[in-house]
Amino acid sequence: MILTTAFLGILVFQLLFFHLISFPLLALQSEKERAQLKLEAFLAKMDTPIIPCNVTGVNCGSCKNVTDDGGTIESPHFPEPYDSNLNCLYTINAPYEKKIKLSFTEFKVEKCCDFITVFDELANLIQSSLNGSDTPMAVTSPSNQMTIKFTSNVDNITRLDPPAGPATRWQATYTFM
Repeated sequence: MILTTAFLGILVFQLLFFHLISFPLLALQSEKERAQLKLEAFLAKMDTPIIPCNVTGVNCGSCKNVTDDGGTIESPHFPEPYDSNLNCLYTINAPYEKKIKLSFTEFKVEKCCDFITVFDELANLIQSSLNGSDTPMAVTSPSNQMTIKFTSNVDNITRLDPPAGPATRWQATYTFM
């Protein structure tokens, strides 16, 4: 009986010691490790060079005047008319915790068949079906990334109002806020 009582006493002591002393220390150490991992991930993101603007697609436009504050994107061959049958993506990346403001400075996009669509970093639609000759309002991203999709139809003829109007082309500036 004495041995059983001593054994149970030691067992209870070990359980109490683990739960009251060791377990909180392990939990605190685990929380500290998680915080360290978050800090390392944040620093890695900060050390990663940001490519402010990237254009993908065959014969697509360009990014120009790129600085730490923003730059310009434009249709292929700007200020000349853009080509037919284009499918272009312009991806703009702002520094961490900044937003992107996109403002069109010139806008002549074939009204019936060519479109500009603006997305956020998660491919959520911000602005769609931009075309014609009326300059759209400025667009601001909810995050630090914005993608602009530009498509032109198979035959790029000028169908702007009035007919035989200015050549089809567009240009936009972006700034980081």
